[in-house]
Amino acid sequence: MTSYETATANQPTSDAHYDISKFERSRVSEPTVKLIQDLSAASQKDVKWWEVGAAQYRRLRAEGQTAFPPPVLLDRAITLKIPSRQPGRDIACRVIKSANDSVRGVFLHFHGGGFVLGSAKGQDLLLSYMAETTGLVFVSVEYRLAPEYVYPAAIEDCEDAADWLVANSAEKFQGELCFLGGESAGATLAASTILHLKRREAHGTIRGVVLNYGCFDFSMLSSIRLTPDGTPILASQDAQRFLDTYLNNMSCEDRKKGNVSPLYNDLTGLCPAIFIVGTEDALVDDSVLMYFRWLRSGNEAVLKFVTGAPHGFMVFDGSVVQVAETGWRDMVEFLQFQLEKERH
Repeated sequence: MTSYETATANQPTSDAHYDISKFERSRVSEPTVKLIQDLSAASQKDVKWWEVGAAQYRRLRAEGQTAFPPPVLLDRAITLKIPSRQPGRDIACRVIKSANDSVRGVFLHFHGGGFVLGSAKGQDLLLSYMAETTGLVFVSVEYRLAPEYVYPAAIEDCEDAADWLVANSAEKFQGELCFLGGESAGATLAASTILHLKRREAHGTIRGVVLNYGCFDFSMLSSIRLTPDGTPILASQDAQRFLDTYLNNMSCEDRKKGNVSPLYNDLTGLCPAIFIVGTEDALVDDSVLMYFRWLRSGNEAVLKFVTGAPHGFMVFDGSVVQVAETGWRDMVEFLQFQLEKERH
C-alpha cells in the first residue's frame, strides 16, 4: 500500500453526475426572468384559495377572475364517462385525439392542482400538442378534489380509470393503454397508479410514465420546506395547505407509508420514467430522489432539469413560453423513443 507521504493526491470522481450548470442563475434567459417576475407579481395580488374557500376559488379561476388567466378550452375535446368503484357514480374524463385520428396508443393523464384545485380541462394546449406530435389519445381524469373529498378519493378515481382502460381501451380507442403521467399532484397520482397496476399485474402494456415535478414524499422534503413565501406558483406554505387539506391533517409518520407517498414503495419491475422539473421548483428534491430510487430499483429513468422554470410550467403555452417549450420537447422525445422501441 502506498505511503501517505508519497501518494499523489487526486480528487475522487463521483458516481453520480448531474448537470449542475442548469441551476446557475446566469444561464436563465431574459424571457424566463421576465416570466418569474410576472408570476411573482401576480402571486402577490392573487387571493389565497384557503381564504375564500376551494370551491369559490375554482369558480374564480375558471372565470378568469384570479390573477392568472383562465385555461384555453379546445372544441374538439370530448367527455368520456368511466364507471367508478362506487355503484352509480361515473368518473368524467376529457379526451383529446390528434386531428387526423391516428392512434398509436392511449395516455392516461392526471392534472395538477395540489389535490384541491385544477381540472381535466386545464391543459388542453399541452395535451393537444402531445396528441398531434405522438399520435396518442390523451384521457385526462376529472378525479375528486379535497376538501370535499379527502385521501384516498383522488387515487381511487385514478386507479378506477386505469383499470377500465386496461380492459377497454383497445376496443374504445383502437389502441392499448401504454402511458401514464401528469403534472405536480398529477405526477404523484400517476406514480401511485402505476404501482397499483403493478400490484394487480396489469401493467404489462405500459411503456412509460411521465412524472412532471411531482410530490413523491408527503412528509415534505427539504427543497419545499425551505422555499420562502412569495415564491411564484408554489411556496412552502402553499404546499403545507394543500397536503394538510388532502390528507386531512394526517400525521407525518403516516404520510411516509407506501399507500400514501409513492416514494416509500418497492419500485422494482416498473416501466421507464421521465422526471421533468424546473430548477426554480420547490419540489425539485422530490424529482431527484424519486429518479434515483427508480434507477436503483433496476428501471430505466431520465431526469431533465429546465433552467429557470418554476413549478407548474408545463401547462403554459409551449408555443410562447420558452421553458414550457423545453419541457414539451423533452416529453415528446421520451414518448417517441418509447413508442419506437416497440418497432425494433
